[in-house]
Amino acid sequence: MATPARTTGERTTPARPARDAVLRPWRGPADSAALAALDDGAPGIGVACGPEWHDDAAADPARLHLLLERPGEPGPAGYAVLAAPRGPEPGVELHRLVVHPDRRGTGAGRALLGAALALAGVPGATGDTPGGPPWAGPGRLWLEVAADNVAALALYRSAGMVTETVLRTVPGDPSSTPLRLLLARG
Repeated sequence: MATPARTTGERTTPARPARDAVLRPWRGPADSAALAALDDGAPGIGVACGPEWHDDAAADPARLHLLLERPGEPGPAGYAVLAAPRGPEPGVELHRLVVHPDRRGTGAGRALLGAALALAGVPGATGDTPGGPPWAGPGRLWLEVAADNVAALALYRSAGMVTETVLRTVPGDPSSTPLRLLLARG
């Protein structure tokens, strides 16, 4: 039976299961350029983007870039950046998770999140990983997400992540609008 197509904008792409995907670490400046192109217009990225950001992040031993590719498709389907435990927040931080707009809804985000959970050593995580740095695996993954990023929240919550902290527009005022949420699992 043929896989149904998914329409995104002006382009129609076949919905392909995540099992076709290959996860791999960042390899060099060509990857940085491809990832920066994915950042353009991605929700929640802000101003910290561009090939230089990816070059710097990849050179940092306290961060790990994972790219998701599918055979026969041009460029990465998405990527994730994980950061080593630091500051008061224990566990591995999912610093960034971006999926190509034409590949959203195809399992790419779920595959990247599964890999992040597995690298963080979260109990019950079943994601594929290409191997991780020595700081990976404390058993907890956490992230910050915009409170209005409905698609991202649905993905994270479907993986068992829960809201631990609400960061409000007016710090210390519980009646102010939620700005960002801190989610975690493990």
